[in-house]
Amino acid sequence: MDKIIITGANGFLGSHLVDLCVKKDYEIYALERPNQNYKNLIYYTEGKETFSKKEKLKIFGESIEIPTNNTKLKIIECDIKNALLLEKIIKKIKPKFIFHFAAQPYIIPSFEDPIDTFNTNVIGTINIFEPIKKYNIPTRVILACSATEFGTTSKIGRLLKESDPLLAVHPYGISKIAAELLARQYFLNFEIEIINLRFFNITGIRRINDAPSDFIRKITQIDLELIAPIIEVGNLRPYRDFLDVMDIIPAIFLATIKGKSGETYNICSSKKIQIREILNIALSFSKKEIEVRENTPRKLRAIDEDIILGDNSKIKKELGWQPKIPIETTLNKMFDYWLDYYKKES
Repeated sequence: MDKIIITGANGFLGSHLVDLCVKKDYEIYALERPNQNYKNLIYYTEGKETFSKKEKLKIFGESIEIPTNNTKLKIIECDIKNALLLEKIIKKIKPKFIFHFAAQPYIIPSFEDPIDTFNTNVIGTINIFEPIKKYNIPTRVILACSATEFGTTSKIGRLLKESDPLLAVHPYGISKIAAELLARQYFLNFEIEIINLRFFNITGIRRINDAPSDFIRKITQIDLELIAPIIEVGNLRPYRDFLDVMDIIPAIFLATIKGKSGETYNICSSKKIQIREILNIALSFSKKEIEVRENTPRKLRAIDEDIILGDNSKIKKELGWQPKIPIETTLNKMFDYWLDYYKKES
């Protein structure tokens, strides 16, 4: 049974990847920062979200394993900034694949604390590659990259290709450029196999802190009369390229198995939709009259790309991937998911 590591395993994308890998013939080491709420992996922890030090199991000489109900899955607490522990884990496991999805993934916090963003996204990535280089481990690293590395489509006037200039406008985007270039450097200099996956806007069930999930979560709470019928939003004018996470996961595995090492692949729909339209679709699910307050100061970014729209022709042609799920279906599933979630909470 091949061994794999997934960093950021309790996150939105990582947890969905864990779900798929559990169904496949892999021994999974799911890495997450210490002392997290394991809501996204709760199916594997018997409904338990938090664990005391006494409840954690010993592995790699430390009490850092979260008990699970699946023999193929080990959840391990390891911050990717902890180079020594990460080296110990990678050296011992010698994984066939490392899905490096751990990151500081938000734009506004990247302005507030750029040092932590770069320590996590850049130094954390170095910490993944150094043990592979040091011990000459035959591992393929699949790196989660970001469309924010491009900057904005409007300056180019067409769909963004993998080969287009990277002109990020905020610390988060710049940190992801650095991580992607680091991966390329380890490939060119040390022949470590890498695949860079440049994700555009991913949404779906479990997602938090993006526009669709922010809208949907507020609307479901309003429908359940848990909060007042008011939604405060930021800038609704930008256009984005959204995909359902359930379209993303097959793309990840196609690229992992069939992708050419050293290559970058855009994973996107190649269809733009305005954030305002996302909100209108979300509002259509509600039976309530809801007041929308636009351009709320705390919701606005210091700088905001007007259009980010990707070209997915490379991954479609080379790997045969095709997005299938309409955004309306995605938003409807999210509405049902969060409605059920808040019903249980209340």
